[in-house]
Amino acid sequence: MTLQAVLDSHRDTVPNSAALVLKGDDVEFAAVGEPRDAVFPIASISKPIVATAAALLVSEGELALDDPIARWLPDLSAPVVVRTPSSEIDDLVPLARPITVRHLLTSRSGWGFTADFSLPATAKLFEEAHLHGRPDLPSPDEWLKSLATVPLLHQPGDGWVYNTSYDVLGILIDRATGSLPSFLADRFYTPLGMTSTSFVSDVLPSGAGGLQSTVDDLLAFYRHLLTSDLLPQLATDTTSAQEREAAEIFLEGQGWGWGGSVDVVNRDPWNVPGRYGWVGGSGTAAHIVPATGTVTILLTRTAMTSPTPTAIMRDFWQYASH
Repeated sequence: MTLQAVLDSHRDTVPNSAALVLKGDDVEFAAVGEPRDAVFPIASISKPIVATAAALLVSEGELALDDPIARWLPDLSAPVVVRTPSSEIDDLVPLARPITVRHLLTSRSGWGFTADFSLPATAKLFEEAHLHGRPDLPSPDEWLKSLATVPLLHQPGDGWVYNTSYDVLGILIDRATGSLPSFLADRFYTPLGMTSTSFVSDVLPSGAGGLQSTVDDLLAFYRHLLTSDLLPQLATDTTSAQEREAAEIFLEGQGWGWGGSVDVVNRDPWNVPGRYGWVGGSGTAAHIVPATGTVTILLTRTAMTSPTPTAIMRDFWQYASH
């Protein structure tokens, strides 16, 4: 079996794909219906890149983990919280503590998705402030005002919920640096030769899912990450066993670091303790295994229909684990 054979076996359902596996100094590339330099929307595998930018700012003292986000985002200075995650959106309690940079990085702000997408606060989030799949994007100021009307599912720090923290983090970094796109270009894209990576939309730099890239740009980024002093922080699990169980639909038993999942159990052949990365709703996946120096990148244009990884992802990871 070759990497090309893996992609070819899914050609009927995934007609456009590009994949790359790095093991040591050996790089194997394959594609279906795309040139090697094809640019794909990478959706939620934007999160590890934005998390690395935040970690760099923390290491340089420009951000502090326990800084309240209201320092940069005053529109989000006084959110309210539903009494329980299943409460109606008018059954509220006051904020017990401010949302901090740490809460955004660890997806513990209280804004986001749980396994139950029917919760009233989640429905309100989708209605007012979900960015992905929208034909037009609001300005950051407009979006923050909309998000401020959505109650938190829990007090900041009290639980893990998916996604929205990273859209907030993207705007926070944009404010803190003057421009998130320029900061990423200056500190990562230009030094690493990532010539085809950028935000799909310049209106709102979505930290949760707004980037587009190529397999070779992502290879450059993850190769850099393998040797970075920031990686131990990014790839350290921040969840409890109870939180991992509640988030099974997203994490499949694994943990969450900053910007991506961290393998903590050997559930499938590709799960290696410390493996770090994430998947994207546009049918993308990128991971590194620090212990072996392995990088795996899969880009497609076939959107996921649920948080569960697709068949091509699982077959790709199975292949790369050998």
